[in-house]
Amino acid sequence: MFVKLQNHNVHLFEHNSLESSKDTILIIPGAGMDHRLGQMIDLESLYSEYTVLSIDLPGHGLTSGNWLESIEQMSDLCIDVVSKLKINNLIVIGHSMGGLVGIDISSKIKNSLTVLMNTSYPLMVGGGLLDYSKGDLDQASEFLTKYGVYNIPKTEVKSRFFGLMGAGFYAKQKGVINSPYGTKNITENPERETNLYPLKKIFNQTQKEILSIDLKACSKYVNKNIDQLEGLKFIYGEKDKLARFNPENEMLKNFNKEDVCVMENTGHFPYFERPEDLAKILNKFISSICI
Repeated sequence: MFVKLQNHNVHLFEHNSLESSKDTILIIPGAGMDHRLGQMIDLESLYSEYTVLSIDLPGHGLTSGNWLESIEQMSDLCIDVVSKLKINNLIVIGHSMGGLVGIDISSKIKNSLTVLMNTSYPLMVGGGLLDYSKGDLDQASEFLTKYGVYNIPKTEVKSRFFGLMGAGFYAKQKGVINSPYGTKNITENPERETNLYPLKKIFNQTQKEILSIDLKACSKYVNKNIDQLEGLKFIYGEKDKLARFNPENEMLKNFNKEDVCVMENTGHFPYFERPEDLAKILNKFISSICI
């Protein structure tokens, strides 16, 4: 589905059909990612009561128009989409940068619930990652998965030859892997690269600058009302090195322990590492609200 705005034709992936009689769950992906992240989140048990949509922010996925350089601009666009679709009861699920967008949405409009996955505030981005993201997305995605992934699920590959599973993404020649991001020698651990492919492919965007733009937006974001926000739930990964859980964070001080879930032995990407456990947590959070 596409929603035409003044400067963007915004793509939303419909997990199920949009119905005005249902409340709406909007999934907002993290930096450099798109609606394919949402497709890794299983909310099928909620389809009878909720419409579930995953948004492509400008410069990501199938959304046209110039990219946005601030979290505030991204949240304004999401609010415009929600208004255009005449959505009243809105639940936001935001991952990492998408969580910052969710925070900003919650500070601007009244929504039913905002679930923040692996979102720190402030969300500081290291200089090394910023440097990698400027032009070498292969190195950037390697950095994100090296420090962000704790559990790597095994991927079934129908062929013993690495590269065939991701034929549109990788090409192997004499032990060297060519990807849209550059060239990399992965002869030391090709199995790891194969198993990470379902996650890494989501960083593959048509504009290689987009991850850098997103990460800079995360670093710059400040919300002066962060300690006054209501209706938030939090999901963290115990082993997440990119957005570490800090129980003393100012964002958490007005919330109870029931509002915060720390997933054991999980990194920055719970929908990739522990999708079944994540689905249970999201179902519990969403089912607990009274609209």
